[in-house]
Amino acid sequence: GGTFEMDMTSITCADITDEKSNRRLVDHLKSEDFFSVVRFPTSKFVITKVEPKSTNEYTVTGNLTIKEKTNSITFTAKVNTINNQTIAEATLVFDRSKYDVKFGSQSFFENLGDKLVYDDVDMTVKLVLRSE
Repeated sequence: GGTFEMDMTSITCADITDEKSNRRLVDHLKSEDFFSVVRFPTSKFVITKVEPKSTNEYTVTGNLTIKEKTNSITFTAKVNTINNQTIAEATLVFDRSKYDVKFGSQSFFENLGDKLVYDDVDMTVKLVLRSE
């Protein structure tokens, strides 16, 4: 088991290189249209099950809470130990519509055309554990 808290104010965009466009998107993601980070500055993940998948890979299941909405998700985590560090990395994919993030979602609105925003969100997590 274990619990991890995410700082939602740290949302970034890694694939838009224009600084102004990047800032505009990040600000919008932090706004009430999406993750409402002023009202909900943190999200939480509680591990409920971990199963070995292959060498250095594990299937992790847990409860993800965003905007006070909780849903179960499952993902693969890669774990490696190098020197005195254990590094766990994963990409979690979750459906934002299950967390009351409605802006541009076809789950809530019809006929959006080119205004559609996909419901699946990728969240990359990297944990570095150091032994002392």
